[in-house]
Formats: sequence, C-alpha cells, structure tokens
Amino acid sequence: MRSLVAIALGLVLAVSGGSALAAPAAHGKRPVPAQGRHEGKDAAKFPMPAAAFKQKVDARLAKARQHMEARAAKLSADQAKELRAKFDAGAAKVNAEVAKVIADGTVTKEEAKQVRQVSREMHPHRGGKHARGNKGAKGQGKAKGKRPAKTGA
Repeated sequence: MRSLVAIALGLVLAVSGGSALAAPAAHGKRPVPAQGRHEGKDAAKFPMPAAAFKQKVDARLAKARQHMEARAAKLSADQAKELRAKFDAGAAKVNAEVAKVIADGTVTKEEAKQVRQVSREMHPHRGGKHARGNKGAKGQGKAKGKRPAKTGA
C-alpha cells in the first residue's frame, strides 16, 4: 500500500513539474516574509516625535479604559468605583511620565521603555513570579532538597 502511495505521489509531482511544492516561485511571485510581533506599518520607529508618541499613549489608555469599564460593569457599585479610582491613579502616573518624556520634543526608545515600565505598574498581578523575564532575586523560592549552601570557595 505504501509503495502505491509513493508511486502516485511521484507521478503527480512528475506531471506537475514539482510546481505544487514551489508554487510561489513557479508563478514569478516572491514569498512574503513573515512579519514579527512588532513589525509592519504601525511599528514604532524611534526617535519619535513627541506628538505621535502622545497620540499612541492616549489611544492605548483609551483602549485600556474601555476594557476597564467593561469589567466594571460586571462588578458592584463599590467595587467599580474602586477599580475606576485605581485606573485613574495609574493613568495619572503614566501621563506624568509621558509629560517628562515629551518635554524635549522627541522620544527615544529608552524613554518609551520608561513609560512602559510605569504603565505596567497599573497591572500589579502581571509582574509576578511567572512573568516573562522575571527570574526573581537570588536565593528566593523553594529549597530543593537538603543540599548545604554553596560557599564562595
């Protein structure tokens, strides 16, 4: 049975000239490279004008506010009020950092990272033990076994 399938596949490839596997090259089209996570027409290019950066941050905050309001609609009035207060406090911190960063008229990548760090403080649960890139301080975590502590020797 396997030999029959192999013969049929070989016959199909021979008749089609192998164009079934190399379709983009056969039609004169180049394959489109896969775009990365932050590439494309909307990718941020630094240094960026302050107005463009402020516009991006404001759009991001508006989207976050929309998500927060959707969440607040499912909560009791007191919890929703508390959630809105936390969000407004975080947004004020972000806007204060943005004001510092855009003071000179341009925003560098490092300055944008500072704003991103402040904005992440709005989500304290995301910086926990399993957050990306967070290895924790040395010596933290569970002890694994009864090995004696290493000495500096």
